[in-house]
Amino acid sequence: MQRLALFDLDNTLVDRDEAFHRWAAGFCDDHGLPPAACAWLVSIDGGGFVPRDRFFGEVRGRFGLAASVDHLWADYRQQMPELVSCRPAVLDMLTGLRRQGWRMAIVTNGRADGQLGKIRRTGLDRHVDAWAVSGELGIRKPARELFEAAARGCGLELADGGWAVGDSPTLDVEGGRGAGLATVWISRGMTWPPELSPPDQVCGAVEEVEGVLSGGRPGGMPVG
Repeated sequence: MQRLALFDLDNTLVDRDEAFHRWAAGFCDDHGLPPAACAWLVSIDGGGFVPRDRFFGEVRGRFGLAASVDHLWADYRQQMPELVSCRPAVLDMLTGLRRQGWRMAIVTNGRADGQLGKIRRTGLDRHVDAWAVSGELGIRKPARELFEAAARGCGLELADGGWAVGDSPTLDVEGGRGAGLATVWISRGMTWPPELSPPDQVCGAVEEVEGVLSGGRPGGMPVG
């Protein structure tokens, strides 16, 4: 198997949920909303998987905001890259893999401006070889084609294998498996959905992935 690792972005390489909490607090302050509004925003966010046009439609309706959904969404995309963070240990992990000869890319769903802003703001653009963003290419995970685009950006082909790493059982693990890749699920304290076939490896946090991939043999935690 070739040394190719394709990483998810949100809640894998970067702490998207922590950034969203910060955005929600700022949004409430800016619009003069009560403290309970912040918790409500977090509750309907769905970890970022709720489509943003629907999300901001609900926000606008609940609080009677004058700004359009498009305006609220555009402001959100501008602010989120400034709020998102990438732990130094994550960058160290990517550096360690690169020293071992791994080629790495980011595979992420989302609008191009927001996702590329996160990649550049956190310095991930200097630690990976390529990225494939759904909003830029018009393809969304779990489609094989997005993984193919990321592999090609690394100068490699999916046919020679590799690893998909991410926190979503469906988008990252099932998507990666469908692309012919071995898979690492970043569990973040969650339980694997019993109705799905398990990943090849499980890590509690993405920093542990270097231990799984180093030496080309599994080293993570089995499912269950």
